[in-house]
Formats: sequence, structure tokens, C-alpha cells
Amino acid sequence: MAQDNPPVVSYKHSLTARALRLAVLRIGLVSLGAGAFSYYVNSTSIEREVTGQLLLSTEQTLQRESLPFREIKDLQQNFLKEFQQTLASPGMQTKLVNDFQQIFYRHEDGSYTQRPQLFEGQPLADSRSFAGMSATYAPDTPPNDDIRARFALSYLLSHKYGSSTKGRLFNFYGVVPEKGFPIYQDADIAKVFTYSGPEALKLETYEFYARGFGTPGNETLFTRMYWDFSNNAWMTTIATPDVADASGKHHILACVDVLLDQLMARTAKPAMHGAYSTLFIADGDGTLIYHDSVMDQVKSSAGSASIRSLNMKEYFPLLDVVPTLAPGQAKIVQTQDDIVALGLIPDTPWVLAVHYPRKLMIPAIFDNLVIVVVLGLLTLLVEIFILRSILQKQVAEPLFRLLLATRLLGAGKERLRPQQLPTQSPDEIGELARAFANMAERVQDAHEDLELKVQDRTAELEKANRQLYELSTTDGLTGIANRRYFDEALVNEWRRGLRAETVLSLMLIDVDYFKKYNDHYGHQAGDDCLRSVAQTLKAYAQRAGDLVARYGGEEFVLITTTASTEKALEHAQAACQAMAKLALPHAMSPMGVVTVSVGLSVMALTKEGTADELLRQADLALYRAKEQGRNQVVLADTQQ
Repeated sequence: MAQDNPPVVSYKHSLTARALRLAVLRIGLVSLGAGAFSYYVNSTSIEREVTGQLLLSTEQTLQRESLPFREIKDLQQNFLKEFQQTLASPGMQTKLVNDFQQIFYRHEDGSYTQRPQLFEGQPLADSRSFAGMSATYAPDTPPNDDIRARFALSYLLSHKYGSSTKGRLFNFYGVVPEKGFPIYQDADIAKVFTYSGPEALKLETYEFYARGFGTPGNETLFTRMYWDFSNNAWMTTIATPDVADASGKHHILACVDVLLDQLMARTAKPAMHGAYSTLFIADGDGTLIYHDSVMDQVKSSAGSASIRSLNMKEYFPLLDVVPTLAPGQAKIVQTQDDIVALGLIPDTPWVLAVHYPRKLMIPAIFDNLVIVVVLGLLTLLVEIFILRSILQKQVAEPLFRLLLATRLLGAGKERLRPQQLPTQSPDEIGELARAFANMAERVQDAHEDLELKVQDRTAELEKANRQLYELSTTDGLTGIANRRYFDEALVNEWRRGLRAETVLSLMLIDVDYFKKYNDHYGHQAGDDCLRSVAQTLKAYAQRAGDLVARYGGEEFVLITTTASTEKALEHAQAACQAMAKLALPHAMSPMGVVTVSVGLSVMALTKEGTADELLRQADLALYRAKEQGRNQVVLADTQQ
């Protein structure tokens, strides 16, 4: 069968022809008049837009780049606080001195390092292991019990904080002023640093040591940037000393080394295309951290090169603005060649300057000029002359009907009717309307079919997502909530408790002598034991908002809201006793049955407290429960 050829439509008085005859008479004069005015408007608006975008993107960069340094300062403050609290605990010095004897050994020159194989992960006699931890202590001052306790505690806490931030921080170390240097990192310093020979370690010559213990305050300090040849990278050290005692002496210095390569790489590529960055210290001279064209001079000067020493006069105006900067807020500095957004990175002494060359705006000005003139004048031409004369009836009204039909088609609420379209119009719009009607019918049919398929797929996807979420938040062994779900629930309960002004209790529960149970009865029996513990604890999490979860290994957690500390303690003791009453045989336990130790933390929720503090208090209480003989509940000392 022969196909019908589409008809060729010809109009004696074409709408396009009539419109062009009127438009050609005016467009030339309008374009000439609009050119000069558009150039001025475009140049001003583009510069204003560039300035706004530059200011916004720079402030976003300042806040983003401050996050790791804020984390470091918070970690160091937490380290110092825990160091002080632990050291002040009754009987703790004796325990720490004993830890010192287990962890370190004395060399012939009077110095100390960690015992062999500790760095590689070999456990102590009490099963503790400190993989990645090394240390060295100078022979200058023979250690007394106070030094032994502080050095051992610094070693333990450096491992705790360093291992918890592995992958995010390069290292973590707490230095004692008697030149004790325990550190968590990939390299064993006990094999590198010695106290004899030409390469002898002189810790007092290090900037972080001299400044950290030499300042009377306890503010966080950043060392000057330096090139580390062992890592082939730029670095700086962030150090925070503790509060000095009455004699002005510090007892501990928390430190982290920071690799600057990633910071340099990020700041080298500002968000705005064509911009470039300068990073320098707010020290008056503008000691450089990063500037692409002078990094060889910075490296050869060991990080001391500055804007002033290199006589970079075009940047001198930036130094004048630095004293007026507020952390995280950028200011615009106009120079002859550049528009510069200048800001101080919060929690650092560093200034970020993002330069946008003015020459980059010239193409945009001319591009916008062409676009604005052409579109603006054509729009003006159509609206004022054509629409008011010829096209008002022949175009505006039919097009409005087409537009309304388009919206109805897009909304998809009902099918289009033929009378809704200008299909009877004897010109191009009528042809368009007829073609649109045919297309609309096909689209609506396809849309209805697609909606049915989408509904089916959506239902299947929601079902799969629910199943996936249940799998990702359930512990596979015990069938209760896992650590991930607990972390989310703790934050949610904390926020809900803040709004309701309730009291939240958290039990950190550990199965006593579980390793011995596993070794004696086998891992299958150990798994059965953990399942029994989980099911027993579920009976004590029956109210809305309560949650029992496996925290890890043989540890469980139980979150409840409570009316008072006394009620929470009764609840915890009941759970502890229920486990003992279950009477699961445990031949390797002094109790003869499987028991649990419970660390209980109860906190009235306030904006000043944190969920992490609640968990930390429970952990300390659990430690005391174990230390006091297990099979008991210990309430955390600090209540907030």
C-alpha cells in the first residue's frame, strides 16, 4: 500500500511574512540604541555577580576546610581532660606505674622505649595490645613514679585517640615535658630516634615542644609549615598544652601532625573557573603556605618564605586587611588586576585568598551583551509592535489555548478534548495545534501505561528497601539491633529527650570472662551464650524508646528513659540479676554461671551535654564494675 505524503501547507498571507515585514523596519534602530546601554549594565551586573559568587564560595571553602582542624582541637581537649581526670582518680598512679613497668623497658643509656613487638601488636600479659604505638623517653631525667604514671597514661590515651581516628588523622601523640614521646602512627619511632651520635634526637629543638611547653597558656598552636622528607610532603604540627600548675609548669602536650598536600590541592582549584588561590599565615608578613608560582622558594626556605620577603607587592593590600578579618567570614579586596575574596580559616591562623582575574569577565560581558541585546530587542519588538498589531488575535489567543493545553497535559489530571485546542485556525498555529493534539493523545496513552508500571515498581522497591534496612540494622548472630542502629537510636533518643526534657539512661553490658567461656566451651557455645544474653536483655527494653543492641563482641547496650537515677539503677540491677538467675554454666568463672558487668550512666538531657559523654561515662562505669569483681552494676560518678 502506498504511503500518503504529508500535505505541503502554503499560505498566501503567511503570519511569519507579515511579522518579518514589520520587524525589519525597526530592529536596526533598536539594536544600535540598546548596544551602549547593555554594555554598561552587563559589565556592572557581571562584576556584581562574580563578587557575590566569589564571596559565597570562599566562605563555604573556609567553613569546609576548618572542619578537620576543629576536630583535631576537640580531640586534643578531650585527651587533656581525660588525662587530668584519670590521673586524679584514687589509686590510679599505682596502676599506671605498674603499666609503665609492663609497657616500657630501660636501655643501657638510661632511655626507655616500648617493649619489643608491642608496636607490631603483640599483647601484654593481661591481653591488652597496642598495635601502632611506639615511644621513646630521654635519659636526661630518671623517671620517678609521677613521671612513670604520666608517661604510661599518655601512651594509653595516645593509642585510644590515635586508633579511633586512624584513616582521618596522620598520627596522635601526647608528649611529657621530661622528653617522653609516645605516638600512634605507622612508623615505629623507637627504631628511628636515639640519644647518641650525630642524628641524636634533641626534642627541645622542635618547634612544637619549645612553644608548647614554653607558653604559660593552654591555647592550641600551629607550628610553621615544614617539608617532611620522610613522607615527601608539607606538614604542620598542631599542639595543645594542658593548664599549667601553680608553678607555671605543664605536664602534658597533645599533638597531631597534619599533612598539607590535600589542603593545598583543594585550595589550588577554587570553585569558580579561572580563579586561583593563595594560602598564608596571618602573621603580618604573610608567611606562605601555598602559592603555585613560588612553591620552589617556599620549599628552599624551609617554609619561611613570605609575601613580604619575596616582595610580592601586588599582595601587600591583602596583608593590610588581615587584621580586620573574622574567622569564617570573607571580605572582598579590589586590586587592579583581580577581585580577591579574603578570609581567615576558623580554628587556624591561616588566611585563604581566592583571586578572580578581571580579564576573565571580558568574554562574559560581550557574550551577555550579544544575548541581552538580541533577546531583549526581539522580545521588545514582538511585545510592542507585532503582538499589538497583527499577532494579538492570530497568535496570542491561540497560543494561550495551546499553553493551557500543554499545562493540562503536563499535569496529567484529565485527557485533552479537541475543543480545547485551536485546531480550526487556518495557519501555522492551526497546523501546530493539530499535530499537538495527535501527540497529546499518544503521550497520554503512554503516560497512563507508565504510571501503572511505576506504581508496580515503586511498591517493589519500597518492599526491598524495607528488607534491606532491616538487614543493615540487625545483628546477624543475636537477632537484636546492631551497632549501627544503636548509634542512630542514641542520637535520636538524645534529640527527642532534649525536646521532652527527660532523663536518659544507658547501660553498657559486658559478659564476664567470655573469652574463657569461648575457649572452654567452644565458639558455637559462645554464640549460643550471646543469643541467650540478648534474649534476656530484651525483656528489659519493652517500653517505647527503649533499645537493646549488640555493641560489639560480648558487649551489649541498653537505652531507656527513666524517671530518676534510682529507677535506672534498679532497672540495671534487675537485668544483671536476671542474667545470673538464667544459670548458664560457666566453669571458668568464679561465679560458676554466666554473669554480666554493667556500667550505668544516667543523664538529664541538656544542650550542654552530649550523647558521646553519656556513652563515655557508661564505659568508665563498666571499667570500674570489672575492676571491682564483675557481676554487678556500677553507676557513673558524673551526673549531668
